[in-house]
Amino acid sequence: MSSVSTSPNRLKMPRLWGALVLVLLLVGGFVWTRQQEQSAGEKKGMRDLKNTPVPVTLAPVTLQTVPVQIQTIGTVEPISTVILKPQIEGRLTGIHFQEGAFVEQGQLLFSIDTQPVEASLAQSQAVVSKDQSMVAQAQANLVRDQSAVKQAQANIDRDVAQLEYALAQEKRFASLLKDEFISQDQYEQAVTSRRAAEATVISDRSALDNAKAIVDADRSSIESARANVRADQAVVNSNRIKLAYGTIRAPFSGRTGSLKIHVGDTVKLGDTELVQLDRLNPINVGFSVPEQELKSVRTLAKARRFPVAVETRETPPTQLTGLVDFLDNTVDTNTGTIRMKARFANETRKLWPGQFVDVVLKLAEQANAVVIPLPALQSGQQGDYVFVAQGGLAKMRPVVVDRIVGNQVVIRSGLAAGQQVVTDGQFQLSDGSKLQVKSGLSEIKPAPGQ
Repeated sequence: MSSVSTSPNRLKMPRLWGALVLVLLLVGGFVWTRQQEQSAGEKKGMRDLKNTPVPVTLAPVTLQTVPVQIQTIGTVEPISTVILKPQIEGRLTGIHFQEGAFVEQGQLLFSIDTQPVEASLAQSQAVVSKDQSMVAQAQANLVRDQSAVKQAQANIDRDVAQLEYALAQEKRFASLLKDEFISQDQYEQAVTSRRAAEATVISDRSALDNAKAIVDADRSSIESARANVRADQAVVNSNRIKLAYGTIRAPFSGRTGSLKIHVGDTVKLGDTELVQLDRLNPINVGFSVPEQELKSVRTLAKARRFPVAVETRETPPTQLTGLVDFLDNTVDTNTGTIRMKARFANETRKLWPGQFVDVVLKLAEQANAVVIPLPALQSGQQGDYVFVAQGGLAKMRPVVVDRIVGNQVVIRSGLAAGQQVVTDGQFQLSDGSKLQVKSGLSEIKPAPGQ
């Protein structure tokens, strides 16, 4: 007979599996026991917590007159912004302010070298003087040549008289020759005299025409000289204006930005930027409102320049009141809003260009509004709710919020005046928790604009 041998490893495997199953059962039982104990402890703790009064602060639900308003974000914008540029070309010789400083209207800001302009001005003034001398000379020539015209006219008058005498003599001699009282030679002398007188008159008339032509030429010369004076005087005036452009002054009071050029640099006409100047007093705040509010805004705009309040985001914030003086004529189709601007005196310069501010635009007032403090409002998966104190217990009440005005919440439904809501300690509360009211009630502060 043959014998069958058993391997030691085969004998150990069932024992290991049995031991592993036993350990798992023990561990699972231990975990289950601990979970049961923990669950029981939590339930007991929750029962104890629910029965333990929670310290809270209460505030009454009140009826108030609250503003109907739009809250949005605005941007501070200067009323006037100008980038100063030179009106002449030259070397910058002086900067008479500190960049970033406030300057007054008319204050000297920049100086530009004007020596080339001064030289051009002197030259143009010399040309004007020369032209004026030419005008004076042309006028003297005119006076002289007008005298020549008068003399030529006098010569004509004299020679015409002589011609008339010669004609009369010729006629008389012709009658005497017919009656044979004079010889033919004497008559021929009379004819010659008449012909000479005629030639003299013709010559005088030609001289008069020439004299008149010279006078006309003199008048043209005077007009031409005067035109030269006007043209060269325009050059003088232009140079004087350019000379004035050598100093650049502030067109209005405002704040300067950073300098874009330095002393010694060459500036170019209308091309080089010197500095930006912003007018800060008064100043604008631009903002947008939803087109749904356009009717209300237009109604206010028809009546008057209505007020708007802004608050800066600095610490502590500054509150300022201005007047809306601009309503755009088009609704932005991309955002569904309409652009508005309000003007502020800004005498203390609390508003700064580019600064973001919170804008509150009051449209109307709502009387007998149900109001609670903002800290009383809670939000959950089911919506907004508050805890109401009722019989010493906290009762969770869902509410419908109309709007938030400052630190107030206007309730559309869910609460009534006279009830008390929890404003502090809500995070330890659940529906039905006992309440321990702290001394005193929290107050509801008036909303902005009231």
